[in-house]
Amino acid sequence: MPTLLAEVPVLFLNTAIYARLSEDRSGESENVRIQIAECQDYATANGWPLVGTYDDNDIGASKYSKKPRPRYDALLSAIQLGRVHIILITEMPRLYRRLEELLTLIRMAETTALRRIQTTDGISYDLSTEEGVHAAINAVNNAMLEAARISKRVKRKQKKNAQNGKNHGGKRPYGYEADGVTLRPVEVAIIRECATRYISGETIAGIVRDLNARGVPSAQGKQWRTENLSRILLKRRYIGIREYNGAEYPAAWPAILTHGQHEQMAARKLTATTHGRKKGGPARSYLLTGPANCGRCGGKMVGGGRTAEADRAAQRRYRCQATDNLGGIVGCGKVYRAAEPLELLVTEAVLHVFDNPHVAVMLAPPQDEKTVRALVTEFERRKAKLGALVTDYATGLLNREQFAQAKGIAEAAMEEAREALSEYQDASTLALVRADQTLREAWATAGLAWRQNVIRLVVERITIHPATSGRGMWRGYKFNPEYIEITWKV
Repeated sequence: MPTLLAEVPVLFLNTAIYARLSEDRSGESENVRIQIAECQDYATANGWPLVGTYDDNDIGASKYSKKPRPRYDALLSAIQLGRVHIILITEMPRLYRRLEELLTLIRMAETTALRRIQTTDGISYDLSTEEGVHAAINAVNNAMLEAARISKRVKRKQKKNAQNGKNHGGKRPYGYEADGVTLRPVEVAIIRECATRYISGETIAGIVRDLNARGVPSAQGKQWRTENLSRILLKRRYIGIREYNGAEYPAAWPAILTHGQHEQMAARKLTATTHGRKKGGPARSYLLTGPANCGRCGGKMVGGGRTAEADRAAQRRYRCQATDNLGGIVGCGKVYRAAEPLELLVTEAVLHVFDNPHVAVMLAPPQDEKTVRALVTEFERRKAKLGALVTDYATGLLNREQFAQAKGIAEAAMEEAREALSEYQDASTLALVRADQTLREAWATAGLAWRQNVIRLVVERITIHPATSGRGMWRGYKFNPEYIEITWKV
């Protein structure tokens, strides 16, 4: 909450300080406090009464920032209540790097007591005059341009670092110190132990249970999860490869595992799962056990593989469960479907559904629902704006160059809104998805239980209708997707 001072005479000089720092990993930077002190001195020197101090730490103001600014929102509330006449800042980029936010403030100045934005270096933007508004817009445009330049410089630096094999930063990778290069011997031994055990036939789930029972902590000091260990064992960083935008470069840090070990684990991942093995055979998993139902009788579809015979190969498949463990009749037992194409179809459908921004509303924690709904509304507004641009181009209101420029801006705004929505997806189930990953990329290395949880987030029921055997081909399988019905929660 902002600090509000005692009542003071209204002289159209009531001043609110706003300070902001873009990045502060420690959360203890002196920078914000220095900004506040500078503003306080400026207000005192001018005899302006302070009615509030608002600060946001470790939060950017550019279009590339996805974090909300709670203190900034509190400042806007104070302006709406008529408490603020002057916003005092050290420089314009501390307040805005997005033109649409400034335009909102300009409109507020038309209906509230707000008069101007003031910087401590003596620049004043009078929001009651056309000249002042024009100057403020120019200042924000310059800030936006600088933000774009910074973004390009950062991306160039990241690419250069990747080409040189340097660490990308972020959280400490397991097995290495905080610099991402120096080995941490105790953790190196754990990674090599886990790789050896996995290659030799143990399951990820079994290894994770053992690590947690032994009290071996993860890099963040928490218990292990199958998804985390699976990701580590298959991450190419551990064989000395730096990845960047799909390209690979020799890493500057030492490898922990060999290329041969990585290939063995990757191959096993294609056939093995985190669940139990059938005695004498390869590990089996059935991704859709639970939501899959028989379209003939409504009973449950369960995994029931067909064994190899002289004239046919073994096959993973789903079947309608005819009886329960006590011999009671629970289904017709007459509907079967090959597992591989069915699971592929549902997987692709689920990953596609997660591209829909409205999914985030359902996945948001209850306390964030209001925020997420607002973000969805904003996304839809930006999407509609992009559609209006197409109409303007078609009717001749925009020429080709104007349309291309406006379309680029609108698409970037839509992507910004989509990224903001992704932050509010269910944290417990989607914790595997790193900031630099898509859900599809996380899915490729995730364990069975995590994939099933993701499916359950959006799928209510999968109905497998009876189909004529051998009719229809799909993705190289004798399989017809038209007989599969997915009922969505969203």
